[in-house]
Amino acid sequence: MKEERIISALIGLVGACNNNLKTEDTDHIVIKALAFPILCKELDEESISKIVDEIYSEKNIVAPGCANCTAPCGNTSDYDMKRFYKAEDEIQKIKLDILLKCENIAAYLYDKEQSKEKLEINCEIFYKALSYFSFDIEKELLLELLKELESIYFSHT
Repeated sequence: MKEERIISALIGLVGACNNNLKTEDTDHIVIKALAFPILCKELDEESISKIVDEIYSEKNIVAPGCANCTAPCGNTSDYDMKRFYKAEDEIQKIKLDILLKCENIAAYLYDKEQSKEKLEINCEIFYKALSYFSFDIEKELLLELLKELESIYFSHT
């Protein structure tokens, strides 16, 4: 999966937002980063590094003390993708389906004008999905989330 670094960094940003206030740009950066694998014509190392740097910059604004913390709690750390690859094949497939739905919805929303309230409502599912992706969550909960994402996806297509 080429977008591993993007997802890993996004999960760290979402973790930072669990305990800190988002900025006006946070939701836009999450949408841009999720849409990136679909909208970017060439998913090369340079373009991936550029979007990951944007995510890190935003995370440092949201949680400025975390970058230099001497006792990191792990809440804002990048997700270790090895955990994903150690999961059962069925769980990996569901999580990849969740990720693909998020990427497609984000690609649809990327350049759409939205009120601040609508943007937050739309992004809430992305934060939830990225959190679920990073946890060892029961298959049933993942399937419920996938169903929720599918209903949103089909309402936009």
